Amino acid sequence: MADIKVRKAKITDLIPDDRNLNKGTERGKQLIAKSLNKFGAVRGIAVDKDNRIIAGNKTVENAIEQGIKDIIIVETTGDELVVTQRTDASLDTREGREMALADNATVKVDLEWDTEQLESIGEDYGIDAEDWDVATLEEEVPEDNTYTTTISTPVYEPREENAPPIAELYDSVKTDALKQEIDNSNIPDDVKDFLRLAATRHIVFDYGRIAEYYAHAPANVQRLMENSALVIIDFKKAIEGGYVRLKEQIRKQMLEDVFDEE
Repeated sequence: MADIKVRKAKITDLIPDDRNLNKGTERGKQLIAKSLNKFGAVRGIAVDKDNRIIAGNKTVENAIEQGIKDIIIVETTGDELVVTQRTDASLDTREGREMALADNATVKVDLEWDTEQLESIGEDYGIDAEDWDVATLEEEVPEDNTYTTTISTPVYEPREENAPPIAELYDSVKTDALKQEIDNSNIPDDVKDFLRLAATRHIVFDYGRIAEYYAHAPANVQRLMENSALVIIDFKKAIEGGYVRLKEQIRKQMLEDVFDEE
């Protein structure tokens, strides 16, 4: 076995892929941030010989935003599998199992193919995306292109015996850190008040757990959760309130064609 070369570096030494095939999703970004806040870095990424990111662009973006500065680089030619060992974790614990769940969930939720880049890279390098079971944009369009104005109202039913704790409904780690920094700063009080409000934008809501809590909640709490758009029950109210955003022409047409028929 050849000597293993391991060195420390800064995350800013990494170079993002300027033709990244994954555009990512907003929900995926939220889940990656939540995972990094809760568990730290669970898996590694891959870079080329020049530190250009091959795999893990979105992870690096979020890691930088979460304040991670240091990285460990293990040099390899692919003959050996590089394994990251978390000495602070055990798989058969709540943390370990949730860590594994988060790892799989973030990969799935954050994937949105950049079809223009797929086609461009395919042409430039002679790569057929179908070899990796990646369908082109045209192939993803169903043959039956029939549209319907039917809108189904979500039904929230309990899946668990008890409502989840409030602490599981959101992640405020970044917001709390920002507020602490603001409080410790030497700036005018009115500026502090403004920045504290702005910091709440970084609260990450877990809408799956919120839905479970809603299903267990009494009617008055459910009503307030609906008014806060934590759950969507009434699509007409959601559209009119701006919680569901549509192009103005489509919005008007839906309100005329769908809701006026009720």
